[in-house]
Amino acid sequence: MMVVMQRLKELWLGQLPLEVAFWKYAIIYGLALNVVATGATLVLIVLNAPIAIAIVMHLLPVPYSALATCGVWRSADHYSGRQIISTVTKASVIAWFCFWLVA
Repeated sequence: MMVVMQRLKELWLGQLPLEVAFWKYAIIYGLALNVVATGATLVLIVLNAPIAIAIVMHLLPVPYSALATCGVWRSADHYSGRQIISTVTKASVIAWFCFWLVA
């Protein structure tokens, strides 16, 4: 658990390499978390659970997604490679966050 918290702290501070922050934390982990939450939301709807509970389930990944988005943005600020990579990554992670927010 301590390792997870340390990695999330490094992500938040932008201390991870850009490719790790973007692909591992934002895309892979974010995708997995959002797919699970969406699936659970659909199950709740099928089971006629109160809609408020389904909405809360759907929104549970938002704090992690916001953390990952900020972490990627900060990692992009520290990126020493070509500026276009940093810019495209920032735009991509914002689009990814917005997609899952409304999906």
